[in-house]
Amino acid sequence: MKSLGFYPANVLLPDGVDLKKWSVVACDQYTSQPAYWQEVEEIVGEAPSTLRMIVPELYLEEPGVQQRIEAVNAAMDRYLVEGLFRTVDNFIYVRRTLRDGKVRRGLMGVIDWKDTTLLRDHSL
Repeated sequence: MKSLGFYPANVLLPDGVDLKKWSVVACDQYTSQPAYWQEVEEIVGEAPSTLRMIVPELYLEEPGVQQRIEAVNAAMDRYLVEGLFRTVDNFIYVRRTLRDGKVRRGLMGVIDWKDTTLLRDHSL
């Protein structure tokens, strides 16, 4: 039997946080818009957030980028020490409703490329 190489994941999920402040959209359409990031900062405030775990593309060429990277590392360490996460050892079903009402569904897991005979046998 061929293996798909797709397995349950070991995922850290935030526990006991405001998910509206935790989640940050960092996609291409916003990466270069200073007003977007300023609004996100205002919404998040001091709450735990993935905003503290990224350096938006907008700031990569700005002075102080190294300090931003260090702040990201410190935030990740702090979140771990504070026990902000719970571990889920399973697949994660994702359901997202788009603005037009359409629903997108997905499944998160781990792909082991070495164990993916189906993908190795086919050119992707």
